[in-house]
Amino acid sequence: MTSTIPQNAVEQPGPIPEDSLPFFLGLEHVLKTSGMCVDSPLVLRWIMRGGSLQTLALRFLRLKFTPMLLGRIRGLSAELSTRSALFTQAISYINARETYKTTGLDRTRLADAAVLRGIQGVPAPRLLEVGVSDGVSCIRLLESLPADAVAELTDRHPYFYRKGLPFACLLADADGRLLGLKLPLFYLNLPLSVTFDTASWARIETINPILPESLGINVIRPFDVRWGRATAPVHAIKCANVFNRHYFPDQVIRAATANLGESLLEGGILVISQNNARYPGGEAYFVLRKTGGRLVLEEKQGGHEALELFQADGESRA
Repeated sequence: MTSTIPQNAVEQPGPIPEDSLPFFLGLEHVLKTSGMCVDSPLVLRWIMRGGSLQTLALRFLRLKFTPMLLGRIRGLSAELSTRSALFTQAISYINARETYKTTGLDRTRLADAAVLRGIQGVPAPRLLEVGVSDGVSCIRLLESLPADAVAELTDRHPYFYRKGLPFACLLADADGRLLGLKLPLFYLNLPLSVTFDTASWARIETINPILPESLGINVIRPFDVRWGRATAPVHAIKCANVFNRHYFPDQVIRAATANLGESLLEGGILVISQNNARYPGGEAYFVLRKTGGRLVLEEKQGGHEALELFQADGESRA
């Protein structure tokens, strides 16, 4: 199995401007996502034990974490399994503007199985993974791919930026949009419509250390589902935990799905999945196959929340 194409292989346009939240909604978001912050791997390890300590830290003290924690975990002298687990947990606590980069090993077993069924018998299959977060959620699928397969891993925020200031640090997302201000023992979340030139800023990679150290995968490419393209047409696309109707309006989900279809070869499949406790087994997915230039609903399981957007007419134009 071959890893992804170099990160800068495709010229990408700038981000699509986003409407600012009404002032009172934006203020509410800032208040909810700001709070006490220490960015300590040791504190994170204590929280991962769960129980009353976790409740105290996250609910009552409103403890927050920033991307700066990722570099500190990467620099630990602990075993790879420990660093990987801490890294994944840290990623899941980081607020990346509109969303959290929640991830975890074995989260998408049903979707992975659907992808493997879809590419069975295909020589040298090509796969595009969309929204991989730190990459841990696709490890099982990567390990199961044929040796001649090519997998391209992508995410909306494959890295963050930071710029040190006296007694503080500015943080920005992969597009240079302001995320917040890290102060001593406090994080002020500021998802404002402010974009910086990050050429001189330090970059914080979000790829889990287990991928380069165990699988030889060193790159997660930036990708926006609304306009992104695979570097070459693919046989299968897996899009897990991206099309959440709390994140995107229905028309954006439809348009983004059609856009993903542009990267599919004829006969290829798009597997859309979501993890949520309300689904049987915690996961739901459906499969769209590109047939005659259109995406046709072929398989479904668990009642994915976006499924009804594709059931009414049975297909979405690609």
